[in-house]
Amino acid sequence: MANAFDLQKITAEVFGYEALPFPLLGLKNPLPDVLNIGASIIGANHLGVPYFMDLVIDDVIFPNEPLITFSKQKRIVETVVQGAEGTVKELIASSDYRIKIEGLCIDPNKKEYPRQQVEDIQAVFNKNKALEVSNRLCALFGIQRIVLKNIVWGKMQGQPYSQSFAIDAVSDRDFYATLKFDL
Repeated sequence: MANAFDLQKITAEVFGYEALPFPLLGLKNPLPDVLNIGASIIGANHLGVPYFMDLVIDDVIFPNEPLITFSKQKRIVETVVQGAEGTVKELIASSDYRIKIEGLCIDPNKKEYPRQQVEDIQAVFNKNKALEVSNRLCALFGIQRIVLKNIVWGKMQGQPYSQSFAIDAVSDRDFYATLKFDL
């Protein structure tokens, strides 16, 4: 007998976030018509609900379409100019993207801990190098590789057969220096 999991409810309980798109519109079915989406659907979960933002890191597909948050910061130096009102702002640098990945491991076909999913994610985290990432939002921001910095396996009190995780990562890209020689 297959288990029935309400991923939206579990995500709301674990992370305090309810992922309903445009909740004020009062839509009865918030999912778009799958026949009119085309290539934006990458896969489907065990219940046949389409995934729109699959996350693949180093050829490992993360389960149940995890939530991904991006943040980026600019380094700006403000200089006070004598006799003038306000300051002069100078952009010094732009930081890497900080990425937070939050998700749930659930094996829908078994009434047991999702050991294989946890092991797969932990194996990806244990790699000490920049990893290839595939996700529509990452592509939108030009992110092709990330470095995983931190992982938290959350407590799941009252939620048997599931495991929450949160990963902190930063974007990574090649850096090339230009050397100039004066002859």
